[in-house]
Amino acid sequence: MNKIIGFIGLVLFAFFALATWFGWITFRLPENKSKHALINQSAVLSKIHELNYLESTAFYIDSIIRTEKQGNWFALWQDSQKGIFIAKGSAVAGLDLNKIHTQDVTVRDDEIIIRLPPVEVLSVQLNHLEVFDLRTGVLNLYQADFSVLDAVQQQAKQQILRQSCQNGLLEHAKERSQQQLQQLFALSNMKVSFSPSDAPTKCVMPKNAR
Repeated sequence: MNKIIGFIGLVLFAFFALATWFGWITFRLPENKSKHALINQSAVLSKIHELNYLESTAFYIDSIIRTEKQGNWFALWQDSQKGIFIAKGSAVAGLDLNKIHTQDVTVRDDEIIIRLPPVEVLSVQLNHLEVFDLRTGVLNLYQADFSVLDAVQQQAKQQILRQSCQNGLLEHAKERSQQQLQQLFALSNMKVSFSPSDAPTKCVMPKNAR
């Protein structure tokens, strides 16, 4: 009889302890006020557009530009001019993330698929231009015409762009940009994959560099 009473007492004690613990948990734990995250195309697109441009690859180029201007016969061709210039600059390629639209983002259960735009040249900078040689005629009697520098600067940017593309700027940027995006989304709870664009890449001078 004493064993039964003891067992009943033990059960009641365990029940009381469990009820006490449950009550303590209920009143002591703060309410989880975190908002539910809604994952859709617009939400993903908004996060991507915050990045604006993704610069993934930069090539630094040294280039030589030659100029020549014909002289006039009445000056005995002494007003002709030849110049040699050394240009140093860079070309940067990557992704314009503002070109990703809603239809380029697909949300499937726990996976996000993003179709990327083609990589492009984002900027071409002329960092330094050196006048290596600039002379007029055979005797260098006439003052040099420095208005040629404007044309030299434009030509230098075109050569920096052309040499960068020939050296694989866009191909390297395509590979590198996907790696960078994978790293950016690695901390999210969603699985994100990227589909590269099928459109051909074009080695075109960006508008801001013209």
